[in-house]
Amino acid sequence: MHRRQLYADKHASAIRNERLTALAGAVLFILIVTELVITANLHTLISVHIFVGILLSGPLVVKMFSTGYRFFRFYTNSPTFVRKGPPNIWLRILAPFLVFITILVFISGWGLAVAGPTHMGLFLKIHAASVALWLPLLAVHVYAYLRKVPRLIASDWTSQPAERVSGHLSRLWTNMAAILVGIVAAIFMIPVSSPWNHWRITRGIPSPLILGLFAALFAVFIAVPILRSNSRKK
Repeated sequence: MHRRQLYADKHASAIRNERLTALAGAVLFILIVTELVITANLHTLISVHIFVGILLSGPLVVKMFSTGYRFFRFYTNSPTFVRKGPPNIWLRILAPFLVFITILVFISGWGLAVAGPTHMGLFLKIHAASVALWLPLLAVHVYAYLRKVPRLIASDWTSQPAERVSGHLSRLWTNMAAILVGIVAAIFMIPVSSPWNHWRITRGIPSPLILGLFAALFAVFIAVPILRSNSRKK
């Protein structure tokens, strides 16, 4: 127990960052799954789709900031973050593509909400293509961290002194504030995006979602042995 406490003290800043990222990731995961279910019923839930998509922007900023901070501290040779070690090499290769496509998904989504159905042209093409590319990248990322995240979140609220790292309330409030900001932004966008409520959308699951989900299954199938092999080598 004493050794674990020494480890926590020695790596405190890196552990705080890791737990903030885990909590932000869990919030995003729940919201993204919700958004995917809504998207499957887009012809009746277009306004809800826009609302949740905008709400997602708040937690996404927290997640990108926390992962970006770890990237910066590791590659500027911060002793704490260097000792903690880098992520899986394959996940580091994947990360720039995931970040870029994620930004495209959200920028094009905001663009569609603002432009409305009569001026959707380029925004719709970018949004559809980026969603289809985003889902397989996201699926691999989620698979890699799915088992680790619950343990990290639980560690922040454990009664065991050896697991405690300061700042668990600030991490919680940061994520709650991000959700609140997202909700406020989504509410303000309701009148702006209201023209979509009168737009007739073809029934059925949108083709970019179908293509993205099939690509996600294939990507995870390919990634599982690669990630496991890399983990065994460590």
